[in-house]
Amino acid sequence: MILDDAFRIRVIRSMLGLNSKSFAARLDVCAGTLTAWERGRTAPQGAKRQELYELCRENGIAFSPSGMPFPIADVMIFRPANQGE
Repeated sequence: MILDDAFRIRVIRSMLGLNSKSFAARLDVCAGTLTAWERGRTAPQGAKRQELYELCRENGIAFSPSGMPFPIADVMIFRPANQGE
C-alpha cells in the first residue's frame, strides 16, 4: 500500500504532537496551506518538501518502503548470532 502525502503529513504532525497551527508555524506556512496539504488538495513541493523531511529526520521519524512514517526508536536491529556462543 502506497500512502498519499496528505495521510503522511497528518501522521507526522500527530507523531510530533503538534496542533495544526504549531505545525504550520514550524514549517513556516500559513494554516490554510497546511490544511490543503492534509486534505490532499495540494502537496508540499521543492524546499517545503525538503523542510518536512528534515524536520522528520531531526525528530527521529523515518519512512517504511510503503511510505508510512514511524519513530526510528521503534526500529530493532537484528544481528546474526555469534557462532562462538
